[in-house]
Amino acid sequence: MKISVNKETFVKNWNIAERNAVTSGSMNIFSTVHVRADMTEVELQATDIRTSVICKAGGVTVIEPGEAVIPIKGVSDLFKKASSPEFTITVDGGQAVMVSGKSRYRFSTYPVDDFPKLPSSCGGKFFCSAHVPKLVSAIERGTLCASSGDEYPQYLSCAYFEMESGMLNVVSTDKRRLAFCKTEVIEGSEGEPMLLPMKGLRELVRILGMIDQNLEVHISSDDAQAFFVTEGLEFAVRKVESKFPAYGNKIPVSHETSVEIDRMSLLAALERVDVVVRDYNRVVMVNLTKDECTLTGRAREFGDAVENIPCATEGEPLFTGFNTRFFFDAVKILEGDTAKLLFNGHKGTMVVRSKSSENFFSLVAPVDTSEGDIGANPADDGVDVL
Repeated sequence: MKISVNKETFVKNWNIAERNAVTSGSMNIFSTVHVRADMTEVELQATDIRTSVICKAGGVTVIEPGEAVIPIKGVSDLFKKASSPEFTITVDGGQAVMVSGKSRYRFSTYPVDDFPKLPSSCGGKFFCSAHVPKLVSAIERGTLCASSGDEYPQYLSCAYFEMESGMLNVVSTDKRRLAFCKTEVIEGSEGEPMLLPMKGLRELVRILGMIDQNLEVHISSDDAQAFFVTEGLEFAVRKVESKFPAYGNKIPVSHETSVEIDRMSLLAALERVDVVVRDYNRVVMVNLTKDECTLTGRAREFGDAVENIPCATEGEPLFTGFNTRFFFDAVKILEGDTAKLLFNGHKGTMVVRSKSSENFFSLVAPVDTSEGDIGANPADDGVDVL
């Protein structure tokens, strides 16, 4: 194989491939990129077992077709830091030679037969198609409440994808809160819902941020994988074999108290209260009257915080408490200037959404205040959403 490479264009595609490989730890076949070149195009493949990517490489002229498995460690930096805007790569007998201007580098490659066969979307069952920005927004918002690590039950570190009434729903939960986002799709089916791991979805969002935002993404799946396919790119992520809890009956259909409040003022106040309580119990108490929201926090060995914010309250006055980080995250991710908070008594979950849109909301469970003072470990005092 021999190819001539335009560095600027090629590196953009190489970055997509190398991010999906195993880039830490000892060198092995999963810390490589499989390069396949015929006379019409060059394809890059990479995998970390749980996810895989196949993308077309631009800026490449094929001089001699062939294929090679190129290690990432060291070689990636040579590509990115090449002294000339164009360079050549020649691979023969397990050895590669890179020539950039007057510079020359030699490195070993892996046997092509050692690289695993990647899953293919061919034969996958169509799920839906959506424009890149809408899909990215749905994933970023809908995964707000997923746990960051691998936890048990597995659905806690996953997002649930389902089609409902021609809309794509993305839902996540860590038991104490739940995020729900729906978005319009170009075309959809009423296929089986999918449970996808957060690690793969974060990588998908990063990849989608690197490509043309006008493209459409076609989503399909087989028994084991979900596929996200767009022009010159195919990303696969292994589905999680776990059951997502029935969340629909946990979403309140009515409320006793409704509050409209300036979003930025609320965020700033929550952040200040969190300074006081974050090393103690991370609890903010919320007192709602007709025209004012009072936030209070207390740490026994530090002191108190009291914040008063104008608001418009309809319904019953309320006194309840929440985790400051959960409350802050739910408000921060909203769009628009006004947050809308909905309550059903001091023991009910809080619904947080934008005044201007109902396509996204999150549920936040209150802390248990039945015993009076909240201790230094609010995890023992929490109430579950599900």
